[in-house]
Amino acid sequence: MKIVYIGHGSSGWTSATTLRAWDRNAEITIIDKKNYDAYHPCAMPYVIGGLLKDESPLIETLNYQMMKINFLRRHEALKIDRQNKKVSVKNLETDEVLDIEYDHLVLCIGSKAKRPPIPGADGKNVYVLKWIEDSAKIREAAATASKVAVVGASAIGLEVATELAHRGIETVVLARSRIMRLLIDPDYADETVKLLEEKLPKLKFVLGVGINEIILDENGMATKVTTDQGDFDCDFVVAATGVKPEVTLAQEAGLEIGESGAIVTDDELRTSDPNILAVGDCAETTHLISKKPINSAIATCCVRMARVAAMTLARPGTLKFPGTMNNFIVPYIDLRIGSVGLIKKAAEDAGFEVVTAKIKTLSKPRYMPDAVELLFKILADKNTGKILGAQAIGPDSITDNLNVISMGLQSEMTFQELLEADLCYAPAVNETIYPVTQALEMISRKMLRRKK
Repeated sequence: MKIVYIGHGSSGWTSATTLRAWDRNAEITIIDKKNYDAYHPCAMPYVIGGLLKDESPLIETLNYQMMKINFLRRHEALKIDRQNKKVSVKNLETDEVLDIEYDHLVLCIGSKAKRPPIPGADGKNVYVLKWIEDSAKIREAAATASKVAVVGASAIGLEVATELAHRGIETVVLARSRIMRLLIDPDYADETVKLLEEKLPKLKFVLGVGINEIILDENGMATKVTTDQGDFDCDFVVAATGVKPEVTLAQEAGLEIGESGAIVTDDELRTSDPNILAVGDCAETTHLISKKPINSAIATCCVRMARVAAMTLARPGTLKFPGTMNNFIVPYIDLRIGSVGLIKKAAEDAGFEVVTAKIKTLSKPRYMPDAVELLFKILADKNTGKILGAQAIGPDSITDNLNVISMGLQSEMTFQELLEADLCYAPAVNETIYPVTQALEMISRKMLRRKK
C-alpha cells in the first residue's frame, strides 16, 4: 500500500507512527511545509511566560529513517488528483514540482489562526499564536514590552494574557463577548475573570466591547487599540480570535465540507472519497452528547482520531471513532479551568431540559495546610437523569473529578449510577467525598424533589 500523509501535526505524527507499528510493509510518505519534524503547540504559552527559556524543548526530532517513512520536509501539497490518485507537491527549497501516487491519502492539514476583521489587524507586531515561529516573535516582543493588548478571549488567548501579566507586563484582554464563550457557562466565565484579576494585578479584562481599529504607526507597527469603551495603548497585539479548519485542498478536490466548516468524515475517518481520510483540526466529527456535527481543535481528540485512521488503513473495521465531547482543561498560572460534555446553552439547544448543581468546596480536608477552594458544576437531563456535562475551577485535582464525569458521559450513565463509583482517598491527596460526588449528591436531591 502507498499511504500519503499531508500535514504533520499531532494527528499526522500519531497516525503515521501507529500505522507503521501495525503495517511494516506499507510505503508511507509524509508531506509537510515545516523545516523541523514536529512540535508541541499547547506548550507555547509557557515559553512566552518564561517557564521555558525558548522554543527548543518543544521541537521533536523523529527517526523516520529508522521507521522507513519518507518524510518530505519543506514540501507543499498543491493539488489532489482523485481520479488518478496523485498529489502534486512543490519542493519549497527548489520550486521543483513532482507527483506522488497514493492508494490512500490522509489529510492532517490542521487549522489556521483567524485574525479579527478590523483595520490594522495586519500590523507587523499584531501576532497570532499557531506556529513555533509565532511563539518566538511574541517571546521576543515581550522582552521589551510594558503594555500589551490581547484581542479575543479564546482559551489559548487567555493563557498568553495570563503569562504576559505574570511576567509583569500590563495586559488588557479586549473581547466582544465573555471569555471562552463556547466552553464554559457565563457564571463560571465571570468567576474565572474575577479570580484571574485578583491573582494578577497586571491583568485587566474589558468584555462586551466593540473593537474598532488597531492603530498603526508609519512603520506599520500597532500602537493602540480603539474601542467603544476607550482606547488602549500597546507595544504589541496578540490576536486570539480562534482558529478555523484548513480545507482549501479538500474543497478544490471536491470533498464534502460539513456544517462546522470542516471535512465530513465517517466513523472510520473516511471522507466522501473512501480512499481519502481526514483527521485532526481539519476534520468534522459528531458531538457524543448533542449528536451534532462538530470540528474539534483539541489535541486529545486529534490523536484519538489519528489512531483510528491508522487502524482503518492497517486493520479495517477494528476501530471506530464514536465522536468527541470537546473536553478541555487549561492552566492559568496556578488556576485550572476545565469542562467536559455540554455547557448549559448547548444542552438546551440540543433539546435537553437541564438540571444544574453547583458546589464550592476544598481540594483536600480543611485541616490540610495546602487545601484550596474548588468549584464544581454538573449538568443533568431532567427526564432521564443522564449526565450532560461538568465544569470546574480550582487546582490540578479538578482533572481527576472531570475525568470521572467524562467516563460517565461516554457510558451514558445517570447521576445515580455515577454516585456508586468507588474512588480513591487519602487526606494529602483529596477530600473523603470527592467534589464530583458532592455535586452528584446535590443533583440527586434536586432530581428526587422534582419527582415528588
